[in-house]
Amino acid sequence: MTEQIQQLFTSIAPKYDLLNTLLSFGQHKRWRNKGVSYLKNQKKVLDLCAGTLSMTMALLEINPSAEVTAVDFSQEMLDEGLRRHPTLKKGGRGGFSTVCADFFKFDAQPSFFDGMMCAYGMRNLDDNQAALRKIHQLLSPKGRLVILEFFRPDNWVMQLFHSTYAQFVIPPLGRLISRHPHAYEHLRDSVRGFYTIDEYCHLLQENGFEVKVVKRLTGGISGLIVAEKK
Repeated sequence: MTEQIQQLFTSIAPKYDLLNTLLSFGQHKRWRNKGVSYLKNQKKVLDLCAGTLSMTMALLEINPSAEVTAVDFSQEMLDEGLRRHPTLKKGGRGGFSTVCADFFKFDAQPSFFDGMMCAYGMRNLDDNQAALRKIHQLLSPKGRLVILEFFRPDNWVMQLFHSTYAQFVIPPLGRLISRHPHAYEHLRDSVRGFYTIDEYCHLLQENGFEVKVVKRLTGGISGLIVAEKK
């Protein structure tokens, strides 16, 4: 990940959850809960691009015995998550740890995790093919990967909605609340340059995964993919 993107997320950490609530029309909690429901039986889970730990917290609500490792490249985002979820900081839920690291430099034993999840972070990785190879290496056989993401729209209705919303709503609202002039222009631009959900499923299959679940959430605003390591 570039230093510029890292600095961007560091700068918006205190307002990140509020912005996500507004920009998702209040749906992001429901999307998170849907995603973690596919990991309710996993024992060792890596939360990739963990941000303010919302996915970690949602998972531990339904799977309190899970050992979760939350990895993010912004210490400020992780610290904000610990402030918002004090039971995590006190060790009150599961086996939990945070690691501030670039995922490509994150070190763990092969096949260590039986579950991995990434909510709206795959777009921020420099090389998704390389990232999927590393995820495949870290997952145990039949290990499960859950991805929530803003994929590039693949039908004209959503393309029209996204282009209008991304151009005229996301950047001004992001600037107003986060006080960062370019905060959510990155979201707009990264979605435009990302995969469609079908393209991403194909990428997963090319890198040793079997796609089990594909869902377009809230009319396709967000996408959910569940895949297993072959």
